Order: sequence, then structure tokens, then C-alpha cells
Amino acid sequence: MGLRGLIGIALLAGVLLAALQRPSIEAAAPPPLRDAAGCPHSGAVPTRSHIEQTRTAILCLLNKERARHGLPALTQNTVLERASQLHSEDMGRRNFFAHSNPEGADSGSRMELAGYPRVGTWLGENLYWGEETAGTPVRAVRGWMHSPGHRANILKPEFAEVGVGVAYDAPRPTSERRSTVYTTDFGGLAQP
Repeated sequence: MGLRGLIGIALLAGVLLAALQRPSIEAAAPPPLRDAAGCPHSGAVPTRSHIEQTRTAILCLLNKERARHGLPALTQNTVLERASQLHSEDMGRRNFFAHSNPEGADSGSRMELAGYPRVGTWLGENLYWGEETAGTPVRAVRGWMHSPGHRANILKPEFAEVGVGVAYDAPRPTSERRSTVYTTDFGGLAQP
């Protein structure tokens, strides 16, 4: 084997070694975004071990938007949270991204099934899905506020409570990047 063959083998060995030393996806993740003022962890990429921090950050950001528009704060509702959590998990598990599940159950039906009254209430739902820093609470709420229908839900004066569902399986698995799927279910009593 000549010098050219030895150089070729050395180059191939170097490429293989570099490929084996490539950092994992977790290690190569982009740095967190800056938190919104007064909303800790709102710029962090969500993880399973920090789900409550993520829920709290979403609620904080929603209430900042409402306060900016002179509206009262939303309170956390455990029944709405259960409905929203189950929907976020279902979208990831069964690979769909929609307000209605594959059987056709819409958001109101799912909230009612979880135990939230459907008669005499206002109901609404926002969905969001993002990967890596696009899945942070800051990006989710920013996205909702730039979408007329989602913005209307956040700023609807009749809404008084919310449940925040957070799941980590992409509803349409397209990459190995970390995904976050949010469902926010809104509710409030209708005034007679």
C-alpha cells in the first residue's frame, strides 16, 4: 500500500473518531432564553422534572398579558388542568395536533368529561407545540398573542380560570429534538 492509501485510511479513521465523539442532542441544546420579567423559568426549555415550574411560568405569562390589558388574573383550576394534561399527552401518544381527538371529542367535551361544567360556562382552548427554545413558555405565549383566536382566549374577560397541560412527546415525530406540547383550557361562569 502506498502513501496515498495510508493517508486515506488515516483520514477515514479521523472522520469515524469525530463521529463517535459527537455530543449528544442534550449537550448540543441551545442555551435558554431570557426569562420574562417577574416570571421565573419562562425562558427555560421545559423538562419532565420541572413540569410545575413550566405550568407556573405559563400562568404567570398569561396573567401578565391580562394585567397589561386591565383584566383580572386567571386562577389555576385542577379540573381544567387534568383535561388539558390528558389532551397534551394524548396528542403526543397518538400523533395528532388538534382541538378534537381522533374520535371527534372537542375541547368542551373533554373538559366536561374531566368534571368541569359545560352548561352555564364559557370555555376555550389554546394549543402550542415547539421544539427546543421554540417550546419555552415565553415562545408559547408570544405565539398565542400573535394569533387572533388564541389572543382572544387569553384576553377574554369572561375567563376566570385555566388549566395548563404540558407534555414532551411531539405530536408529529419529525426529529429527535426536545418537544413541548401545551394545552391551556380556559373556563368561567356565564353571567345570566
